This record gives sequence, structure tokens and C-alpha cells, in this order.
Amino acid sequence: MASLRGLFLALAASLTAAWLIGHQNWAAVGLLLLFGRVLCQRDRRTTWLTVGVIVIIGLRCGQLLAQRQAQTQPAGDFTGQLTVQPDAWRINGDLASAVAVTESGSKVQLFLTLQSQDQQRQLQEVTTPVKLNVTGKVEQILPATNTNEFDRRAYQANRGIYNQVTGKAPVLVAQASHRLTDFLHQLRANFSHHMANLPQPLAGYCRRLLIGEQDPATASEMVAVKQLGIIHLFCLSGLHLVVLCGVVRGLFARLGLTKETSRGLLLILLPLYWVVGGGSVSLGRASMMMELQLLGQLVGLRGMLPWAISLLIQTLISPSILLSMGGQLSYLLSFCLTWFEQPSGLKQILRLSLVSLPPLLHSVYQFHSLSLVINYLMIPFFSLIIMPLAIGGGILYPLFPGLGAVVNAGLILFHRGLAALANLPGTITFGKVPAWVAVSLVLLTMVTWEKRGAVKWLVLGYVVTFVWLHFPLQGEVTFVDIGQGDCIIIREPFNRRVMMIDTGGKLNFQTEGWKKRTNSATDKATSTSLNYLKSEGIDHLDAVWLSHSDADHIGYLPTVLTSMRVERLYVPAGMEKMTKFTKRLPSNTRTQIIPITSQAPGFGGLTILHPFTPGEATNDDSVVLAGEFGGKRFVLTGDLPQAGELAVLAHYPNLRATVVKLGHHGSKTSSSPTFLKQVGARVGIISAGRNNRYGHPNQETLTTLAQLHIQTYSTQTQGMITYRYNSRGGHFITHNTPEQLQLSN
Repeated sequence: MASLRGLFLALAASLTAAWLIGHQNWAAVGLLLLFGRVLCQRDRRTTWLTVGVIVIIGLRCGQLLAQRQAQTQPAGDFTGQLTVQPDAWRINGDLASAVAVTESGSKVQLFLTLQSQDQQRQLQEVTTPVKLNVTGKVEQILPATNTNEFDRRAYQANRGIYNQVTGKAPVLVAQASHRLTDFLHQLRANFSHHMANLPQPLAGYCRRLLIGEQDPATASEMVAVKQLGIIHLFCLSGLHLVVLCGVVRGLFARLGLTKETSRGLLLILLPLYWVVGGGSVSLGRASMMMELQLLGQLVGLRGMLPWAISLLIQTLISPSILLSMGGQLSYLLSFCLTWFEQPSGLKQILRLSLVSLPPLLHSVYQFHSLSLVINYLMIPFFSLIIMPLAIGGGILYPLFPGLGAVVNAGLILFHRGLAALANLPGTITFGKVPAWVAVSLVLLTMVTWEKRGAVKWLVLGYVVTFVWLHFPLQGEVTFVDIGQGDCIIIREPFNRRVMMIDTGGKLNFQTEGWKKRTNSATDKATSTSLNYLKSEGIDHLDAVWLSHSDADHIGYLPTVLTSMRVERLYVPAGMEKMTKFTKRLPSNTRTQIIPITSQAPGFGGLTILHPFTPGEATNDDSVVLAGEFGGKRFVLTGDLPQAGELAVLAHYPNLRATVVKLGHHGSKTSSSPTFLKQVGARVGIISAGRNNRYGHPNQETLTTLAQLHIQTYSTQTQGMITYRYNSRGGHFITHNTPEQLQLSN
């Protein structure tokens, strides 16, 4: 009865938090159903405890929401003193970032532009808390601006961070502190500095597995790990804690300590290690579970009680605990191992893989068919061989560098093997499963363990969800917020054809050596356009059209071609021979490259209006496309300048367009008033980055649009812009409102 009561209370807390903090309306329905089940128990104590938990968690959520509103600052100037722990700094060229604490005790995300290499070196070597007198700008953290994009504002808010401060690096002042937490952060920083001297990837392994720190130098290796679904092995969690505690227990036994003494020391060490280990959700859950198990041996806590108490405490501390994939998988898998009698070996791995599939599809949209076998083989191999060798090799490296070099060579071979496995065919792009569907599939999976006849309902659930995602009734023309660049996605109903016009890209500017920033292992296309396509269950493109050769239009082409199967690649005639284009083509690409002029046949409902002749793929040679979707006529102009627009009018005097994608990101060099007026434009779309150095869109262009009474949408102020249509017509949807983004501009 105690275990069931604990389960009811933990679920009540989780559903309340999901409803109030995560804005998941299905959780309110689930909470009502759960409370009905509690009433059926006819246990007054359980009923009142459930009510109490709902009230307490509700008040806690209300407190956090009020705190968020009170601490969120409007955009403006910032002057104040900030304190930063030594292990919080991340240095990338001339950019330093950290989570800092203000004088009032609130946390902010700090970004500093370093002024000299000495400043860079000073921050890289800092081992004590520092105070900084910062002058700069304060603003809200930018939210997600594309559908299903990672929401950094929500993520940071769940960590109690509501604002970001940007400025230039001031003089650091070391802060003397005798607090235990400061000592633990200093210890973590010293570990990190020590491991930075190790060869890669050994350094990255030690940082991840000992102190929970992600090393940017191993980011490319982690791509294969994520594709294979074994990223959990590389994040500090229960598996690693069991191994580390086993080592510590062995040391205590060698020292002659009794089991009771060892248990007491572990009770003290576990919360301290949680701080040294980075304070992650998974490590916190594992530490608390182990603490409760140790206490349970003293006071008799058994069954579900340690799990339930752990979830209750963590939900009270952080109500968003189950809104992240890490928290979901951590508590889901530990629940299954505790509540159900599990078989051993491959069958157990199969069960746990199937029950974890719905939350994975909700967050990452795809899985590799080899994940099951790889997890079955990798968990013992990793815990018994890779982890001990990596940690041992890292710790002993100063004494036995030869041993460390051998271990490092082994890790390199290990990662080459993982990369080869990840490149094998077998990745299935399912699409984003809605939260309530994911919960339903998890529950159905558990039912199949007890009732074999429920398997057909589980299969039916997956089939219906797959068909619903892959064969939508509506089509769309979507303007992706890809920053200072262009990227347009066109999907026909039922995904009959899916096309992309331009890929977006980043303009790189030359900087001196120490200032040069290392690019992330993944670019913006991965987190925006490609992430969106995969969330919709799309893993191929029937065509990619490139308007011209500027980097902000074709820069992400390599990522698109390696991430998606692309049938055709249309380029303005003349560009197919240019080095700036051919160097972006993967060596093994099978995509058909088609040079085009206005005489070429169109594709996918698009007509080619420009260029008239082969050229050099400059702005003047931009591909101009026209097509009708949902009763509206679209004209998409690339970066074509005004002279080119007038030339298009001369060739096509009867050209009409309801929607015009304005040329050159709203620059005054494009969007001729004559052109817009003659085609009869009613809607203008601007694709431009926030805070871009060119001042796009130009005020002259905005004035022209206002004078012609053209309704304007801009990715700069509204994020992703989607025209969704069917046979009866369509409507525009924006991901954000200008009010949501104005504080981040």
C-alpha cells in the first residue's frame, strides 16, 4: 500500500507541474483521472495527501512563475557587479560565457567580448570565484523562433535564468570564500584544468564521465553517439554513479571500514559529488535515489518509495524536471526497473528500449534500427571497459603518460567504429510524436508486458501516428528563420513533393588567431530547417533550388546534402562550374545538378522567371520563381536588385503575385515600388537576421510597403512564417509575435 500511495503522490506532483509549468493541457485531464483513481481506493489518508501534494506543487509553480515575471528585465543598459564560479566559464576565441549571479542573488547568462589574449588566458586558468564590474546590455534570452526548435529561453528559465547580459570583459577580482559550495566549484575547475592537458578524446571522456562537463573538442564524436541512441552512456547518470560508488566501496573495504561506516560516508559524499559532477538532472536523480536506498537500508524504505520520494523532492525543487528528455528517460526507466519484474539479457533491453521510444520520438524525431543491439552490447562494454580505462588513464596520465597514450589510441579506434556504425543505413525518421500521444504509447507498452493481447493496439497506435505525421492533409510554404539568410520550404498536401529554396548560411569574417571562434559541430540549418523537416517526418527533398552563390543562401548546402536525400539540385546556369559552389558538394553526392535559365522547364508547380541567360551567380543572376499554392500566387526573388525586377516585368508584363518574398532581405537595392505595384503584391515577406550589420530591412523598403498597403511579415520580428493551405485556400501563421522578440532585438 505504501508503494502505491507513493506512486500516486509522485504522479500527482508530476502532472500538476506539467500542467502549470509546461502548459500541457493533457496533464490536467490526466490529473483528474488520477484523482478519480485515488478516490476509488477509498483511503482518506491517500486522498488528503494527494490533495496536499497538488496544492503544494501548485503553489511552488505559482512562486516560480511570479519569480520569472519579477526577475525578467526589459532590454536596456546594464551596470552592476556579477559573481562567477570558476567552473562556469566557457571560452571560445574572444567570447567568454558563463552563468553569473547578480548582487540581488538572481542568475543571468553572461557573454563577454575579450579585449586581449591575456584576458583569454586569465579566464582559462581561473580557479577561484571572481567578481566583475560589468557595463553592457541586458535583455531577455531569445526564445525558439522556428517550429520545434530548441527553446533556449524556456530551458534557461527552468534553471532560474531569465536574462542575458552582454558586454566587454572587465578586470577580474578574485573573491575569497570559505563556503563549501565555492570549494566544490573550485575543485571541479581544478579537475577541468588538469584534464585539459590530456590528449583528445581522453580529455573529453574524463570531463564527461567524472565532472559532467561537455568538451567542445569532442562535439563531432558525439554526433555519431546521438545517432546511435547511446548518448546516455556519455552523460553522468545512474550507470556511472553505480560504477563510481562500487570503486569507492572497494577502497573503503581495503581501508578496513565497516559496511555501516561506508554507507554513512557515501551518504555524505553523494550530494557533494552532485555539485562536482555538474548538478545535472540525471545525476541528481541518481544521487537522490542512491541516498534513499542507503537510508532505506537503515529505516526500511523499499519498493517504489525511494523512486517516489526522489521524484517528489525533485519536482518540488524543480517542477520542470520531467519536461526534459533526460528527466523523462531517467525516471521512466528507473520506474520500469522498480515496478515491473524484468527479464534478463536481451529481452530486458528490448523492453526498456521500446518503453523509451515514445519520449525519444517526442524529442529527437528519429531512431536508428541498430540502437537496440548496440545498447545491449554497449552497456556492459562501456561500464566494464571504456569507463574504467578512460577514467583510470586520465587520472594516472601525469605518472604514466605512456599508458594514457595507449588508452587514448583505443578511444580513437572506438569512436571510428561508432562513426562507421552510425553511417550504416537504418535511421528511421518518424517525426515528432505529440506529448499526449507519447504518454499513451508508453502506457500501452507497459500494458503489453502484462497482457499480450494489447500488442495489436500498440502497433495500431504507432501506425496511426506515423500515417498522421507523414501524410498531412494540408500543404505549406514556410519561410524559415535562419538568421541573416534565406531558406524556404514548400510542402504539398500528403507530402507529395517537398522542396527547399536556398539553405541559408553564415558569413565568416576574418579575425586574428586568438580571437577566432571554433564553429559548433552542428550549424544553424541542423537546429532550424532540417530539425523542422525531421520533426514533420521528412527525410528527403525532391528538389533544392539555389538562387545564387552568396554564402547566406548556399552556406548550409553541405549539411542539407549530408542530412537529407536530395533528388535534384537546381542552380542558376554558370554556377555549376564555380569553385565556391562545387567545394560545398560532398564527394559521394548522387544528387542531380541542373543548371537553369528562364527557358528551362519548372518543377513542383514552380515556374522559372529568371535568369534569362547563364551568368556568374551574383545577385543580378538570382533565380526568380513563381508558383500558386492555396489560391495565392507567390513570387520568390532571391537577392535580385531593382534593375532585375524591372527586367522581369519587361519579359512578363502580365505577371501577378499575391505574395512576394522581398529581394535581398529587405534592402533598399531591391523591392522596386514599380515592381511591387505592377504585380499587385498584397503580402511581402522579409527574411533577415536580428541585429544584422547591414541594417536589413532598410527603412526605405518598409516605407514603400506601407505606402502600397502591403501586409508585411518578417522573420526578424516574427520568427518562422508559414502559409498553410488546402484546396479551399490558406492562411499565414507566425511562430512568434513582435512583442515576444522585441526585448531580444
